[in-house]
Amino acid sequence: MLYQHCRKKLFSCLKIVVLSFIVALLTASCQKSEGLGGTGSIAGTVTEQFYNDDFSILIYEKPAVDEEIYIVYGDKKELGDRVRTNHLGQFMFKYLYPGSYHVYFISRDSSSVLNMDVEQLYEVELARGEELDLGNLEKLTTLDYDDGAALIKGVVKVIDYVDGSIWPNLVIEKTYYATEHEVYLTYNNHTYYDDRIRTQAEGVFEFGGLIPGAYLVFLHSDDVTGESDKVTLTFEVTIDDLDQVVDLGEIIIEKL
Repeated sequence: MLYQHCRKKLFSCLKIVVLSFIVALLTASCQKSEGLGGTGSIAGTVTEQFYNDDFSILIYEKPAVDEEIYIVYGDKKELGDRVRTNHLGQFMFKYLYPGSYHVYFISRDSSSVLNMDVEQLYEVELARGEELDLGNLEKLTTLDYDDGAALIKGVVKVIDYVDGSIWPNLVIEKTYYATEHEVYLTYNNHTYYDDRIRTQAEGVFEFGGLIPGAYLVFLHSDDVTGESDKVTLTFEVTIDDLDQVVDLGEIIIEKL
């Protein structure tokens, strides 16, 4: 009698152990790794910020439209999926299982002197069924000095002196507007000039398509004092608005 009771009890315990093992096995088999097929999602909004070449001036910003956003599932090395932002810069990865994800897009690196493109990376832990919003994400882009819409212009006029007249008793022979005279432009304290143009008819010159920032416009004139061959005339200009027009007016150079 006692033997049969112990035998039944042992059999019941074994059933519980086997059932527990089967349940654990089924649970483990139902758990999915990171990837598609779940009910979670990861979303965000990308704003593209446009800077000058050394990131000292934020020129403007706008939604990053049609920007490629990438996702990597878990610790995998290969790309999991790719989507593009809409007209508001928004994106979403849908139907994700819980787990770890890496979301990234390509951006300029403001910390690098080489101004290189890097992966702007976000590490995400997603819960089951979670609708995660990464919020506003910033993509950095740099502009060249001539990627804008502002303008610097002017007119160059020549005072031509009679041959043989000597400073300070110079005698004017004629005045006229300079054509084919070189005018230079330097942006933001660059060590070398960024642009060189020649005056057109009526002495007109224009540097167009400029972004905001500090500029130096310069050109050369004869040194009528005789102390040197040439002198440099310089004009400092600051552009604050995207479509600003700066008129330097009439610039006088002298010729012996």
